[in-house]
Amino acid sequence: MEFPHQGGKLAARHPFFGPSNSKTLLESIRHENYSEPAFPELTSFIHRYYGEKGHRAREIREIMTTKYFVGFTAVLYLPGKKEVFFIDRPVFHRDAVVDTDNLLSRLKLGKARASVPFDKVETGSVPFDKISKNPFFRAVSGGEEGAEKLAEIASMHTDKKGHIFVPDISYFTSPQARIALLYSYDKGRSLTVSLNGSGYSTNSYAPGLIGGRN
Repeated sequence: MEFPHQGGKLAARHPFFGPSNSKTLLESIRHENYSEPAFPELTSFIHRYYGEKGHRAREIREIMTTKYFVGFTAVLYLPGKKEVFFIDRPVFHRDAVVDTDNLLSRLKLGKARASVPFDKVETGSVPFDKISKNPFFRAVSGGEEGAEKLAEIASMHTDKKGHIFVPDISYFTSPQARIALLYSYDKGRSLTVSLNGSGYSTNSYAPGLIGGRN
C-alpha cells in the first residue's frame, strides 16, 4: 500500500499488525523486518486511504471506529519546563509503558522533533478548517503538511472536527510519557488524536512500513 509522505513515497504492508499493545506491535513489526510508523508517517498513510473504497480502506475505517492506530511517537510531559515534547520511535518497558528515562536522555541529545508549551495544552474539539494552525495537531503530525492531512481526514467525519485528548497535566509533578494514538471518536463522528495513550492497551493496530528505520 503506497502513499506519499513529505515529498517522497512510502509503502506499508497489509494485513496490519495487531490487535496488541504497543510494545508487542513494535516487536512484531521489527521481527518481520518492517519499520514502525511514527505519527507523521501514520498520518500520511491514513490520509491516503481513509476516503477510498475497497476492503482495505473499509478495514482502516473499522479499526479507527472500534480500536486505535498507534503512531510510534512519544509525548513527553515535563512539568518542570512546562513543555510537551514529541520524540519519535520510543522504547517500551516490559509492561508496554513508554520508557521515560530513555526519552529524557534523547531529549538531552536534541532528539525531540517538536514541542508545545503547557499553556497550549487543552483537551477539546477543533473545526477541521482550523486544524492546520493548531499547535498540537502540527507538532504530533510533523508540521503544517501533516496537520493539513489530519484536517482532510477530519472533514470526512460526521461532525467535521478534530479532537485532541490530553491528560490532566495539573496532577503531574514529575516527567510523564505517553504514546500517540489516532482513531475516530463516538462511532466516527470526529477524528481524535490522543496524546494520552498508555501503551499497554491491547486494542491497538499499526501498519508495518517497508524499508529500514530512520
